[in-house]
Order: sequence, then structure tokens, then C-alpha cells
Amino acid sequence: MTHPRETGLPATPKHLLAWRIGLTAVLLAAIALTNTFSEVSDYARFGDALPVWEPLVWEFSSVILMGALIPVVAWLLRRVPLDLRHWYRCIPIHLFATLPFSIAHVAGMVGLRKLAYALAGGSYHFGPVFSAWVYEYRKDFVTYGIIVAFLGTGSAWRYWRRVHAERLAAEPQPTAPPAGGVESLDRLVVRKLNREFILDVADIARLESSGNYVTVHARGATYQLRGSLAGLVQRLDPRRFVQIHRSQVVNVDHVREIQPWDHGDYRVVLDDGSLINFSRRYRARLEARFCPPPCGHNGSAAHP
Repeated sequence: MTHPRETGLPATPKHLLAWRIGLTAVLLAAIALTNTFSEVSDYARFGDALPVWEPLVWEFSSVILMGALIPVVAWLLRRVPLDLRHWYRCIPIHLFATLPFSIAHVAGMVGLRKLAYALAGGSYHFGPVFSAWVYEYRKDFVTYGIIVAFLGTGSAWRYWRRVHAERLAAEPQPTAPPAGGVESLDRLVVRKLNREFILDVADIARLESSGNYVTVHARGATYQLRGSLAGLVQRLDPRRFVQIHRSQVVNVDHVREIQPWDHGDYRVVLDDGSLINFSRRYRARLEARFCPPPCGHNGSAAHP
């Protein structure tokens, strides 16, 4: 198995999970400490002294329960992912889920506070249950949305990582040129969806430039190779592969017909039925692969 450092991939899923847990813990602790000192400052502003341990208990009991509920929300998101195309199914479920989420948060938070106060030799009173819960629910509703957004960011990262890995897997196997010069390739090793394919160069019908990749069309399938079109063509037999467009190279063995097209241009018909337009300035270059230069051209040509 290839090591992540060799492929340039992000960290492995275990490392990603550890980083996410650590980042979540740091964020929750920072929120708890910020709220703690805000509580102490508010009390001091009105001339009241508040032992620091009490707001610490209040805030950390809340974030501990939030941290414990994040995996539950993540599980629900896996079962009912947010999908704008089917919003009428997923949105009501997540709106309803805010109720048990808030009830579990408040019940667990109050239980931890009662335990902490009992250990300190005191008692904790939550207040009128229903009105106090409604007050907490308003905050929990917003918190649930923040957690969903946070988890959605992680899902987007994993999606990008998978796409990036598939693109890297589609690169051809590097082969060292033989001593004394570059030899034309007879076969090309490509990867697609974690599988390796060996293509005979003769089976390649055409090559197409796609940004930083080259799309190879062969045997009715397509494969993406990282690199430039010009760089790949340099490794192929120039008698067989000819450029007919700045982004298109065809294998003359697969050319079935050359047809006149609009405004003096032409198009190539390949044996797989694909049509490729090309300008008149590429015509002589293409015809030279079918016959010696004295042949010339008479306005149309077909594959011999």
C-alpha cells in the first residue's frame, strides 16, 4: 500500500478523526472558558462575588454534553443527509431532532451540575423546568445548526479527498526512459477507481487535453492521466499519432473518414463514431500520415 507521503494525500482517516476530535475539544473548552469569565465579570459589575468554580461547572457541564451529542448528530446525518433536492424529507426530520437533542443536553447538563454541587457540599437548582428548558431550547436549536454545519464541512473535506485520490490514482505509472534516448511507448499503464489497466497504444483512438490532465479514449472507455498532452505525445509514435487541434490528437489507424465542414474546415470521423472538428491548417499534417507528400489532396479523403 502506498504511503500518504508518497502520494501527497492528506492524512489517513484515523489521523483525520484524531485531529477533528482534538479541534472540537479545544473549541468547546475555549467557549466554556470564555463564557465562564464573562459570567464572573457580569456578577462583578453588579457588585456580586461569584466563586469561579460555579460558572466553570455551569459552562463545562454544558460543553461536555454537547461534545457527547456530536457523534449522535453525526450518526443522524449519515442516515438522513441534508439534500436540497429532497429537503421536504430531511429538513423536517432534523428540525424534530432538535427537541430530543435539547432534552438530552439539558438533562445531562443538570445532572452533572447536581453531582458537582453535591461533591462541593451544596445543591443546584435548575429552576422552573418547562420555562427553563424553553430558554435552553432556543440556544440548543442554534447549536444544533452549528454542529450540522461543522459536520458538513468535514464531509466536504472527505469528498474532496476521495476525488483527489481518484485523480492521483489515474496517473500513469512512471517509466524511466532507456539509456540512449526516449523510446516510443507500446503500452500504457493507467489507473482508474483503484484498478490498474494496461492499454495497448494501438487501441488508443484519440487523446484530449483537459486542463492539467489528458483524457485517453480507448476501447470505448476514458481514462484521465495527469500531465500535458504535448508531454504524452512525445512518448508516442509520431507516425501513428497526429495533432489535429490544439487540444486533440488522433490515432490515424482509427480515422475512418475526413469530411469537409463549415468555412473551409474539416472534421474527422473515427471508427468509434466520434466526430472531431479541425481547421484547414492541420489537414496537410494529417494527410501526410496516409501517403507521401506528393499525394496532395483533392478536397476530401478517406481512410485507405
